Amino acid sequence: MPVGLALIRAFSLVPPRFGLWIGGCIGRVLYRLAGNRRMVCERNIGVCFQNLSAQEQQRLVKDCFIESGKGLVETAWAWHRPIDFVKDRMDVEGLEFLQQAQSDGRGILLLCPHYSMLDLVAPLIHQVHGRFVITYRPNDNPEFNEAVCQGRQRYADLIEVRAIREMARALKQGELVWFGPDQDMGSKGSVFADFFGRPASTVTTPARLARMSGAQTVFLDLHRDGELYKLKFKPMDADYPDDDEVKNARTLNACIEQALDAHPAQYMWMHKRFKTNPDLTRQTLYQDH
Repeated sequence: MPVGLALIRAFSLVPPRFGLWIGGCIGRVLYRLAGNRRMVCERNIGVCFQNLSAQEQQRLVKDCFIESGKGLVETAWAWHRPIDFVKDRMDVEGLEFLQQAQSDGRGILLLCPHYSMLDLVAPLIHQVHGRFVITYRPNDNPEFNEAVCQGRQRYADLIEVRAIREMARALKQGELVWFGPDQDMGSKGSVFADFFGRPASTVTTPARLARMSGAQTVFLDLHRDGELYKLKFKPMDADYPDDDEVKNARTLNACIEQALDAHPAQYMWMHKRFKTNPDLTRQTLYQDH
């Protein structure tokens, strides 16, 4: 891991255009070498984009690795460059929704999927809002976990993703709390709702937090356009959260689908989004049948 962390620090010195090119090259190498991750990505793409031909699906899989390789370099920038380095590389819509919530004294629950430029979200949000709160799941490798925490703590305070009361307290105090709502966390605290036409275990935490705190719930649509990062903040529907948790999950998943519609490769399809089956059987999409 020290070698990997040293490489991340080295990547932080690379200029943006060259850095994204290097990241693309890294992604192409990982596409060839990371067989298990490629298999997960292929099966996710296969069930979510059945309208594409087999050749188009494989092209999208490769593009996902290329974009994720760029994300590794962007992580290096986020962890080691000056905290305002993104200020001239942003196009922002919907900032007024954050400002209005602040003016009303409300916290902001920011729902943000796991885009390929995941760690770059921290400096982007910091630039438009100031210091905020990131929810996260600790990494099993202590050394890497420490590096992740140090990188993110430049911009935000950290709360473990299962510390619901602590998150709600931060929201009640008027904080902006970033939450990634799109990973399969198992059947507990989740419901099943369609994601690109396939039932996916979807956490009920966002709706619960919104009810507990009275926070303004905002969705972040984010993508990279060349060297420019386009952010679009969109408040969730007025009836969110509903008492029906399945309806809440459908609403959330539909927001993610819409955000990915034009830029599907800029999403982390390497995650096992469908690892939990609705009937809780053990055979999953990611095993040989």
